[in-house]
Amino acid sequence: MKLAIVVGHNARAQGAVRPDTGETEFVWNSALALLIQSLAKHYPDINVQVFFREPGPSYGREIRDVYRKTDEWGADAVIELHFNSHHNPNATGTETLSSGSRLSLLLAEALQEEMLDALGLRDRGEKIVRKGRGSASLISGRAPAALIEPFFGSSPNGQQATDEPHEMRALAHAILRATQRVFV
Repeated sequence: MKLAIVVGHNARAQGAVRPDTGETEFVWNSALALLIQSLAKHYPDINVQVFFREPGPSYGREIRDVYRKTDEWGADAVIELHFNSHHNPNATGTETLSSGSRLSLLLAEALQEEMLDALGLRDRGEKIVRKGRGSASLISGRAPAALIEPFFGSSPNGQQATDEPHEMRALAHAILRATQRVFV
């Protein structure tokens, strides 16, 4: 199966910043995406391609353009990578967004379970999003999609769960295992 990984944000609008390392969502998730692609060799039934949002005249255009590319590639599923941030450093946990379609919801549920096991953070659940923030990423392509928010970069708990290379590796494997559970 073909798994498209979309890196949230872009080089111009890089998203939230982790205060512990200074890394943005774009930088941190770019590394995660490339790690997922590299580790896919251990999952022979999954072919991973990484897609980056190109800065454009509008957010909507960026989303449409990157999801058009995932469609052209023939993606069977798409996972968009993000992390949360909040002004309150006590905000913590893992959540996954779904469009609510059958396969999107199955993927979101599997991702949520696997990420909780990998990171050990509070379960913020799967959320069906059909309008507002994140919704365009879930409905712009033909393939079922999920948007992950594995941790809060602003939270000491989230930082501690993701600040070591082996923790990023565990998260990458969690994403691949979830995909395998649903699509292989």
